[in-house]
Amino acid sequence: MFRSLPLIILNLIIVNKMFSQSSELGRFTVNYIKGCIPFEVNIISENLDSTVDVIQYDFDFNTTNNVFNPNSGKSFTYTTPGKYIIAQAINQDGVEKIDLIEIEALKPSEIDISFLNCPGGFTEILLGDNNYDNYNLYVQNTFQQEIISGSNIIDYSNKLSINNLFEGYIVGSVGGNEINCSKYSFSIAPINAENNLIIDSVTLSNDRTSYLIKINPERSTNYEVFIDNKTDSIFITPSYLYFEHSNLELKNESFNERCISIFKNYGCDTESIEDKICLIYLNVTEIENGINVEFNSNGEFDSLLILKNGLKIQSINNNKNKFIDNNGILSSLEYCYQVIGFKDEKKSISNTFCVSPLNNYNPIPIPNAFTPNGDGLNDIFKPFPSDISDFKMFIFNKFGEKLFESNDINVGWDGYFKGKIMQDTYIYKIEFLKDGQIINVSDKFLLIK
Repeated sequence: MFRSLPLIILNLIIVNKMFSQSSELGRFTVNYIKGCIPFEVNIISENLDSTVDVIQYDFDFNTTNNVFNPNSGKSFTYTTPGKYIIAQAINQDGVEKIDLIEIEALKPSEIDISFLNCPGGFTEILLGDNNYDNYNLYVQNTFQQEIISGSNIIDYSNKLSINNLFEGYIVGSVGGNEINCSKYSFSIAPINAENNLIIDSVTLSNDRTSYLIKINPERSTNYEVFIDNKTDSIFITPSYLYFEHSNLELKNESFNERCISIFKNYGCDTESIEDKICLIYLNVTEIENGINVEFNSNGEFDSLLILKNGLKIQSINNNKNKFIDNNGILSSLEYCYQVIGFKDEKKSISNTFCVSPLNNYNPIPIPNAFTPNGDGLNDIFKPFPSDISDFKMFIFNKFGEKLFESNDINVGWDGYFKGKIMQDTYIYKIEFLKDGQIINVSDKFLLIK
């Protein structure tokens, strides 16, 4: 009798197996014949007459040696992928009989799926997966349809939640069983395809090893980033956006990357939208007559600004890529420069480059000529108003004779010496205190009579 034998060797012929929920001889039925691990199989019914007095099950029957290892119950959970045989052994009228069914346990695999949102309340679901028998779409926990391999166009305009979102999941199914199989959850918001401004700005880091792109994202939209015409990354924005702008920080792999294009991609054969901006690389050096601010870019801009210590000092057109700063510069102080290019409401911000010059360059603005003719215009030689103290100015002729001196920046020379005005070239020497430094400057200027 089976109940007295813990291990039974059976001699039998294995017949062809069929993939169904009922066993080969129809004596028992299981809940599922395929499933994802952990896969629980239950004996849900038995078709046996009253003459059967022993019923036992082996959930991993070995068909090679026909060894039967009885299980204590009528359910079993498979935790390792593979194909298994469930064997039912009965004793009927003193005869040992066996019935079989094949079970397959599979390891769940991530579903290869992507969404392309479309204008007008549609989305395109792209399925590139064949690991499961079926892929079922659920919206708000209600089955909608099966998703097939390739492109699936879904009209979700009448399937929005109270939050105005298309929400649900896609789950893989094997043998009609979804339990423990991979699930892909989604939350899609209707889109507005009218905003063509994707990029707000790009800023090159000071060490040029990275750059920060600020974008104006749209909900539930696919974006593709190209660097110098090569794909860098692809991403989809969430259905909820809490900020007006988002930041993308990218590595400057070659230390010489040039232009960034971002495409806003829609599905359903809707045309993509592209926005583009180019990086600006800045280099600053001290030269003989000032600070040389030089930059380069592969992009064209509507306008360009040069900043010094955060303040605008020059506006230039797109045909120039350098500027010499030689006004208001004191030796040993640090000056930090930056260039900003503007293009179609976007801006490209260069790296910041700081220098500490060895020399002074026009620390205060001083004219190189004046016309003391009594017309009220440029009649007095003196520096332009500046934030300085301890001012002293001396005027000399070409023979070194002192003609004038002043201790007030607002008091200048009217051109008279010994009652006469003589057109000639003169020399000034000026001393003052600025930013904690005593500055001495001297140069020539012209008196025009």
